[in-house]
Amino acid sequence: MENENSTPDPAVAELAALKAQLADTVTTVLAGVPEHLRGLIPASLTPADQLAWFHTAKATGVFDAKPAVPATNNAKPAITPAAVDPASLPVFARMAGGYRN
Repeated sequence: MENENSTPDPAVAELAALKAQLADTVTTVLAGVPEHLRGLIPASLTPADQLAWFHTAKATGVFDAKPAVPATNNAKPAITPAAVDPASLPVFARMAGGYRN
């Protein structure tokens, strides 16, 4: 009888290599996730399940960089002051207004 410990099974070696390659691929893919969002990825899953979870979550837009902010027009103030009739102002305000001109 052959000793199983002396000759490694090629299928077992190939499986171990594929598991290592998958773990390395998952690490590389998940490295692109922003630091503040890495806690969302469940650590209890296997590497293959983490990768599947990540692709499902990415399709929803969770891991996109930043939401688009619509452009605003900051050229004019939102509220324009109303023109004041000098005749309606108190006397001291009319006198002060005369000094500005």
